[in-house]
Amino acid sequence: MTDCSLISLKPWLEAQPFFLLGSASFAGDCDSSYRGRQTEGGAEPLLRVEGAARLVFPDYPGNHLFNTIGNLLEHSQLALLFVDFSQQSTVLLQGQAKLEGPDPAWPRAPRTIAVDVARVLHAPVAGLPHLELTG
Repeated sequence: MTDCSLISLKPWLEAQPFFLLGSASFAGDCDSSYRGRQTEGGAEPLLRVEGAARLVFPDYPGNHLFNTIGNLLEHSQLALLFVDFSQQSTVLLQGQAKLEGPDPAWPRAPRTIAVDVARVLHAPVAGLPHLELTG
């Protein structure tokens, strides 16, 4: 596992089709959710890296239970896990989230989530299937 910079990963992160978001309530109840590109009505970016330690992504309506949003309102720490099947590795981002309003880059998202990234870890994963994502 190695530390790396958000800026050095910017093109790779912005090209990813999905990530997994982990959050927890103040009491420690955990939640994990899939976040993927919105493709209805035209492809929209998955996320935007905005400097050395900040990224923003849309929060689209999902199951309307608001588990992630509820957790982030109580406890703003989160983790984003990106899986690189072609290189058989993962990238883990950890940081503090802040709920923000709509953004023109994601017109169908009612809000965005900005993350002040505190840690970026890249790790090889032995046994991860070698897959090429298409489409």
